[in-house]
Amino acid sequence: MRILFEFGENDKDTSVKNFADSTDLTSSDDVHTPARDFNSASWKYALCTALLAVSIVVRPISNWIDTQSVIQQVVALVNPQASQMPNSLAVRLYHAMQRKGYEVSLGEGEVNIIYIRGADQFGRPNGNRINEWSDRRIVLQFRSGSPVIAGNWAATVKPGLPAIKNPLGKSGAAFIEPGQYRAWQVGSHHGIFGRVEEGLVQVAPVSFRRDVSRDGNVNGEPVQSGKIGLNQHSGSNQRYVDASSYACLAAQSVLGHRSFMSVVKSDPRYHQNPNYLFATTVLDVNDL
Repeated sequence: MRILFEFGENDKDTSVKNFADSTDLTSSDDVHTPARDFNSASWKYALCTALLAVSIVVRPISNWIDTQSVIQQVVALVNPQASQMPNSLAVRLYHAMQRKGYEVSLGEGEVNIIYIRGADQFGRPNGNRINEWSDRRIVLQFRSGSPVIAGNWAATVKPGLPAIKNPLGKSGAAFIEPGQYRAWQVGSHHGIFGRVEEGLVQVAPVSFRRDVSRDGNVNGEPVQSGKIGLNQHSGSNQRYVDASSYACLAAQSVLGHRSFMSVVKSDPRYHQNPNYLFATTVLDVNDL
């Protein structure tokens, strides 16, 4: 197929014509006929713009589609070998948890809730920026003995900027310490905006550090432990974290959070016991 950009009689721009003459994508036996001509130059400009837009947009859209939990579940069912590849995120997460000596739930339908600090959707470092959704919330499951990603959402394990600059307590905003904690039950989260939603509510102690200097850096601060209302909820679709999290493990999307809760509540252990205590693992991107 030959793509030609020919313009009207009044359009004599030599540079455009030279570009058109050099745009040959097929063999020379492709014959150009008048029936293929556009009736006006405006349609040809529109076509050029559309082709450029598609080339820019298609890849980000496909990447976004690939991270949706429904798509991931279908891929895992159709092509289970994909999640068994040595470099797949599912396998890397599994191996990281093994290296750390963390508990891994292997039963059919059981969920492993994992947060990766400072990672994009593919488990690559992204700068770990404060007040941005620069972390990931992931649900890892095992199907026929192989690890698969059942959900992958933009999230934060860090407080937003308002919490850092003006913490609710004088001792500074809390940053959860990487580790594994069995500390959450299904319940109702009461957000800073007065919004109530279903989430995972902290009912047992976790380890954390306080940002005493209020600069987003807790390195060197003492590790503390306690129940501080560090729930797992949504970020109310906010572009930035801001006041949507004062210490919690929050995912940006409301719909994504609902999908997360649906997967979590499908765990057979929760069906047997509505008060089941869920474990959650917080990893750093460098752990992968």
